[in-house]
Amino acid sequence: MREIWHAAGRAAGDAAKRRVALVGVLMSAPMLLVGAVLSQLSSGHGFAGIERPLAYMLAPLRRAYEGDADVALLGYLTLQGVLLAIVWSFYGGALHRLAAVDLTQGRREETDGAYAFAARHWRGVLGAKIALLVGAVLPLALAIALASLGRIDGWFGGALLAVAIVAATVLAVVAVFLLLAWVVGGLLTTPTIACEDSGAFDALARSFGYAGSGLPRLTLWRLAFLGGVLIGTTWRALRALLVLAVAYACVRLGAGEEVFDRIGRILAASGRPPDAERLGLAWTDYLAAGAAAACGFALLLTWAADLISRVACARTGLYLALRAAVDRVPARHLAEPPVAPAFADAEAAGFEEVARVQTS
Repeated sequence: MREIWHAAGRAAGDAAKRRVALVGVLMSAPMLLVGAVLSQLSSGHGFAGIERPLAYMLAPLRRAYEGDADVALLGYLTLQGVLLAIVWSFYGGALHRLAAVDLTQGRREETDGAYAFAARHWRGVLGAKIALLVGAVLPLALAIALASLGRIDGWFGGALLAVAIVAATVLAVVAVFLLLAWVVGGLLTTPTIACEDSGAFDALARSFGYAGSGLPRLTLWRLAFLGGVLIGTTWRALRALLVLAVAYACVRLGAGEEVFDRIGRILAASGRPPDAERLGLAWTDYLAAGAAAACGFALLLTWAADLISRVACARTGLYLALRAAVDRVPARHLAEPPVAPAFADAEAAGFEEVARVQTS
């Protein structure tokens, strides 16, 4: 396990993995905006305020929270979660395939090959995630529905409530078991598909199997790989913060405090400040503020891509370590997709072509 732990940390620094993670992050933003548009249209608010995308995406959450609309709040979070799951079923599958090839074969997989692998398996990755979520939520929903029978007036409702309490307890046991399997072993679904070239059923079976074979071991090993992720990403975050601090000091000393304060007012207002005329803001100030925001956003994106790459490599390393300990499968084993034969004719396939004999 120690060798795989170190190999996972080294593999996370690959530029190809970070690029795939970066593309996934960039694709997540428009998908979240699509979810916000669907929610706003369904609630009758339309496109008002879409010029500020972040506030537009948070508006349904704010209205649901202020109006105590728990169902609307959960519905919006579920919608956005499903849309993100669709995005990361593809890019996450490609990223885990890159990590799987690196950790098992010691070589760098081509990005096009990882994308082709993800195109074949993203439905399995998504299906495994949804199956785990439904499996954990469905028993709880059924228990609540049974308990609601106690609202029936009279002795009949009281008798049904007694039965519902017993049934709800049994369903709670099932829900807790499935929830623990989801929380502890659910992260193994995508690495399973990436390493075994399999589908959702195999991913679910491996997750439950490894969780049941030794939950304390799985938890401890997961914490070990999580510690490796935290070590790497903390160093990366500190380096990004240092870059921001040095750039801030250089710009403030070079451009002057007055110019930098005007830029700060624009950034604080996320656009045109209310007292823009009094401050005498010019279009160059907005241009400089946009450049500062773009540089900060670029540093944030690179850190996020590095973090996602480390998480994918850690998950894949954890799966390989568990597979070696439980199934006794060597860490270097990697299932390759079948390659169709490239025979053009019978002669290329090894068969002698027999000439036709014409008879007169």
